[in-house]
Amino acid sequence: MQYYAAAAVFASGLVASASAGSVHAMHHNLHKRGTPEAYSFPETANATCGCTTWTTTWYGEATLVPGPSTVSSSSSSSSSSEVTSSSTWVAPSTYVAPTTSTSEAPKPTSTSPSSAAPPPPYTKEVEHPKPTSSAPAPTTYAAPSSSSAPAPSSSSSSSEGGWNIPSWSAPSWSQPSESSGNNGWGHGGSGNSGSSSPSPNGNKWAMTYTPYTSGGECKSASDVANDIAQIKAKGFTTVRLYATDCSGVQNVGSACNEHGVKMIMGIYIDSAGLDKAREQISQLTNWGSSNGWDKVEMVVAGNEAIFNGYCSASELAGFLGEVKSAFKSAGYSGPVTTTEPLGTIQENANTICGAVDVIAANIHPFFNGAISASGAGDFVKSQLDLLKDACGGAKEAYNLETGWPSKGDSNGAAIPGYSEQKEAIDAIVASAGGKSAIFSYEDDSWKAPGDLGVEQFWGCASLFTDS
Repeated sequence: MQYYAAAAVFASGLVASASAGSVHAMHHNLHKRGTPEAYSFPETANATCGCTTWTTTWYGEATLVPGPSTVSSSSSSSSSSEVTSSSTWVAPSTYVAPTTSTSEAPKPTSTSPSSAAPPPPYTKEVEHPKPTSSAPAPTTYAAPSSSSAPAPSSSSSSSEGGWNIPSWSAPSWSQPSESSGNNGWGHGGSGNSGSSSPSPNGNKWAMTYTPYTSGGECKSASDVANDIAQIKAKGFTTVRLYATDCSGVQNVGSACNEHGVKMIMGIYIDSAGLDKAREQISQLTNWGSSNGWDKVEMVVAGNEAIFNGYCSASELAGFLGEVKSAFKSAGYSGPVTTTEPLGTIQENANTICGAVDVIAANIHPFFNGAISASGAGDFVKSQLDLLKDACGGAKEAYNLETGWPSKGDSNGAAIPGYSEQKEAIDAIVASAGGKSAIFSYEDDSWKAPGDLGVEQFWGCASLFTDS
């Protein structure tokens, strides 16, 4: 009877592996509202932690055949079944791809010791990149499968046509002999034309913001101004925008000028490709040229664009060159970057590090099934350290999206809830708040629930008291 139970456990593991793919991809894809469309399976994993999952597959009627007394790391067989061993490993800082896998996802990598650890309920890692630090990477992270995501809506303040310059190729990056840091963001120059480098208020820096109502409509300018005033009252110095729709840069920019808040401008890249993203450049540069750049703290071109397969690393590096040239011509001299999961940055460091002024990632402890709310702060801090190491310590590292949901289904040790959200966000702010953008200002009822039912419930401004 014990053999039948073991077979059932292995079979349930296959079901978990098959359903574990879409959580983080769905989370990314719901940053902009719009008409849902199908997205293909991304080629690389959001490896913000290091783990390897070996999937066990039974062929034949496994419940009718007693299992072997010891399952080894190689295949064993009987007259009517074949077993491939299953283990989850805690990965060290460097990964080497295994030779085989029975999973349909791309193959994970590991050079971990031979001791086994039990897998968390949600593991969705695909192909692990190569960390550049000797620090051990945290355990399991789930890799997404296909999901539906909204297409970006047209901006209510669209510019006349897109912005184009000749194509640009990013230089090959190699670690410098010593880190540059003459202006606070790891890049030479005179700074941000009146705005200093990112400077938090103690351990509070930025909060993410989207100008949508609960029904997905565009907020009025007065509603946006009230929201920005609330973010300032909570002690945050900066607001992160993802795109230009809903007159976002105009309304948020005006509110930032009124309330003394700085802004992280965003250029959204999705399945429509880089040509569509180029249309946003002129909207942003026109605003800055007319209103000044002193309230613009950073420009972020793309939000997990490589990870989601919207462009390659080299294509994104070229696009970043275009963005830099356009913004420089418009009078902006602050940092330009992109943001990806840590694993994507590590895997493409030679291409990305030379194309950005600061290095940035989205670090979400909730999507690591081994991390509880109490461990969220330490997790984010360790990932930020690895992020800086990815560029040899030469670039300042920022966490541009992080938080914890207040409702939804559990992801292993990661349990959503109001008390858990407060515990997790308090820990993140205490450990890495000065370099983290907290996600997000309010709940997003306009989003689809997502696989774990958490996507609508990341709003957390109410957790912070007025300064």
